[in-house]
Parts: sequence; structure tokens; C-alpha cells
Amino acid sequence: MESLIALEREAQKHQHDVEKVIASGASNVERFYAGSNIFLTGGSGFIGKHLIEKLFRCCNVNKIYLLLRSKKGKNVQQRIDQILKDPVFDSLHKHKPDFVLNIIPIEGDMNNEELGIRDLDRNIITEQVNIIFHAAANVNFNENVKSATLINVRGIREIVRLAKCCKQLRSIVHVSTAYTHATKSRVRQAIKEQFYECPVPPKAIIEMAETIEQNKLENMMQPLKEDYANTYTFTKAVAEEVVRTEAQGLPICIVRPSVVISSYREPLPGCVDAWNLNSPSGILLGISVGVIHTLRSISDIVLSIVPVDIVINAILAAAWDNTKRPNNENIKIFNVTGNRNPLQWGYASNVVERSRDLVSSRAIWYCFMVQTPYKILNVLLFWLLHFIPAFFVDIALTLIGKRPLLIKVYKKIYKLASVFEYFMSMEWKFHDDNTLNLYLNLSNIDRDIFNCDMATIDNTEMTRIWAYGVRKYIIKDCNVNNADQVARKQFWLKILTYFIFFLYVYAFHKIIMTTYSIITKFV
Repeated sequence: MESLIALEREAQKHQHDVEKVIASGASNVERFYAGSNIFLTGGSGFIGKHLIEKLFRCCNVNKIYLLLRSKKGKNVQQRIDQILKDPVFDSLHKHKPDFVLNIIPIEGDMNNEELGIRDLDRNIITEQVNIIFHAAANVNFNENVKSATLINVRGIREIVRLAKCCKQLRSIVHVSTAYTHATKSRVRQAIKEQFYECPVPPKAIIEMAETIEQNKLENMMQPLKEDYANTYTFTKAVAEEVVRTEAQGLPICIVRPSVVISSYREPLPGCVDAWNLNSPSGILLGISVGVIHTLRSISDIVLSIVPVDIVINAILAAAWDNTKRPNNENIKIFNVTGNRNPLQWGYASNVVERSRDLVSSRAIWYCFMVQTPYKILNVLLFWLLHFIPAFFVDIALTLIGKRPLLIKVYKKIYKLASVFEYFMSMEWKFHDDNTLNLYLNLSNIDRDIFNCDMATIDNTEMTRIWAYGVRKYIIKDCNVNNADQVARKQFWLKILTYFIFFLYVYAFHKIIMTTYSIITKFV
């Protein structure tokens, strides 16, 4: 734990050093952004918030026009105020408090045609915007095809059409995912930085999403998306085809990050938020608080995870690189993955298991993990280690007049774990030559400020930082002085776990012997 606290101090010192470099004008990338007006979609999401923070901290942009919709009774300005309360902006609030005045809300909705933007706001964008970052997406893996298509496919079409009207446009970045073409038929094959055959013409699926009833469309698309991990990757694959066919001549590129986790260094190690609960960070949280004890996975599978600050740096560098393509030819794609620094799932889970100093004082049970590649065994373990104990706990809660909740929690965990079984039991070889060249084309100064090379990352340190960030930023457990107390609690919970395991063995023995006795009696 002390080493992670030291990393936070080191990161703060590095930020001060970067500020001096930025002020000197020695960064080519910073000079590209200085004074620019940005249009950003997805600014309320995990990647979007980190992108806003880095743009103001290191790029000296003029304004960021942020596409937002009113939501849950809050107007767009109230939503911006809420977004800026995120800890990712703490350093900016302290050192550049006026940055909040340069975030301009643009009321709209990715779910609508023309992004739901009013004519006056559209005119501002087309007259003033220099750079567009499209990071908005429907990331719900289980979303219906209709909703996912309208946001993920029609959304990028509307962005491209808007971009074509921008009079001072210099660069566009479309944020996709490395798993867009990581299909079942391509397992263990290369996923290159190139366009792939589209499962369905974008125009056709957009028209169907606009006109056909949801259940009918779902049935029609089922055979086409069978090869894809989920609706999200399926519609993002179609979205890339929109870029290929409709964005020719624009200064556009695609950045494909794999699984995005907490920050490695910027703005502080471990920065993560509640958006990540429906991701591997949610699984890690469950392990860290003694809630999740079994997963179906293969230990030697390469888990392609990337810290969010590496992803942000790749996005920013890619936008800068766009201007170097003559006549905006040959749209570039950048895979941002752990390809040259592979991390096996078994290794990552062992690091977490050994990091007992990162166990939260809020852990409700002894933290341990049983992993198996076998589906039937995993289901059995899930019942023994999750559902059955949860059943008795919920009974106890009911008896003392409290609301039962554990069964409901474990149903959600089972659903989340089932979604990520696809990624923890299969792997692909992500090529990242373009991303490597992007990094190598940066000056030494910019390689430090905008590091997008996963080969520079220490995987053990990254995994520990990830676990630390989940504890600090999601469940708000910042106490670093209670290690002895946590260790004692874990010791007694471990003893209790062994006792319950003994009861399980005894109960199964009695069931088997009783069953055997009944059978032999009638034979």
C-alpha cells in the first residue's frame, strides 16, 4: 500500500514537471491543440471525462463543446456541474479553476437524427469547431439491436454529416473497440488495424431500426450477429463501415481500445468511477470485498486490458497524426491493446490474490477465488459459494426486519460474469503497428506527456493500481492505516470459511450415504 501512495506523490510531481514543459511550448502535440475548439460526444462517460481533463491540463484548448441531453430531471448545465464533481477533475479545480467556464453544453441526443441539436448550436459547431472526438456509444452488451443501432450506427453517420459542414475542421477521432471484429470465427487469429467486411450495410440496418418493430428486428438480426460477442460489438462493427464509406476525404481516424481499466498514472494512479462497475472492474471489486468467489475463466488466456490514460493519450496523439495524411487519404485505425505486453488472466488474478494489503476493511467475507474453465463446475461452485450462503443471509435479514438483498446481488453478478466469460475464455492477436508507429513518431517530450505505448507498462504494478483504484474511487475506502485490523478480520473470516467448507463436506457425505443406503435397500 505504501508503494501506491508513493506512486500518487510521484504522479503529482510529474504533473508539475509537465506543466513547465507545456508552458515552454516544447510539445508538438500541445501546439496542435492550443487555442482549438473541441466538439465532444460521450463526455459524461469514463473515457469522456478523462479526455476533458487531459485536454485542459495538457493541451491548452480554448473551449470544449459538450453534447449532452437532459436526464433524470437535470438540465444540461446541471449535468455538467455534476460531471465536474468527479475526482478526476480535482487537480484541475485546484490549479486551473477557470476551466469550467470553457465547457459549453450543447443540448442534444445521440438517439435522435441530426443529434437532436438546435439550429443555433449547430451553427456554432460548424463555424467554430476544429476537432471532433466521438466517444459516445451505447455500451450495454445486452441492449436490443434497435436502440444500439440508433446510437452506435446512426450516431456516427450524423457525426460524419456534421463534420462535413464544419468550416475549420482539422481532425476527427471515432472511438471504437478492439473487440469490434474479435468474433468467434476469428478466435486466436490476428485482428489487424484495418477495415473488415461488414455484417450488414449501415444504410439498411439504420432504415430497419427506424421503421421495424423491436422484436421483429431482433429476430431478423440474430443470424447476422451470431458470430459477435454481443450487440455492442456487432453495432460498432457496422459503425466502422459508416466511417469507411461515408467519411472519405475527412481528416478522420478510428481508435480501438480493448478493455479500459483505471488510470496508470494520470491524473492520479487508479482513477476509476462507477461507470466501470459493469466491466471487469466490477468483477475485481467483487473479489476485493469478498463477494465473488468463483469465475469461469482460462488462466493462460491473454486479458487485453488498457489503462484509461494510455487510451486518452492514443486518442489525442491520433488526432494530431490525422493532419499528417496527404489529402486525408487512407483512414488509419489504431488498436490500443496489450499486444506487445501480454497479461495472462491467471497472472493478473494471482497478483490480486497476493495483494492482501489491498483488501478493503468493508469486505463482507474472506477474499478468495476459485477459477475453472468448465461451465458445469462453475455453475455448481456459484451455487455453493454464492447462492446458498446468500439464501441463508437473506433469511436472517428478513427475520430481523431488514430487506433481503444478497440473492438479487448475486443474480446481477452471475449475469455480469456470464457476459465477460466470452473475453476470459477466448483470445485474439491484436496487431498494433499503427499505434506503435504513432508513439515512435512523437518527440521525446511528447512520448512522456502523451505516452500511448503499452510496452512501457509494468503489468504487476498496473494490476495492483487497478485494485487500489477500485477500492479508493468506487467504494471510497481511503483508509491506509488499518491494515492490521483488516488482516485480523480476514483471518477470522478465513477460519469461518474453512468451518463452512467442512459443513458442506459433511452434508454431502450424509446425502451420499443416505442415498446409497436407500438404493441398496431396494436392490
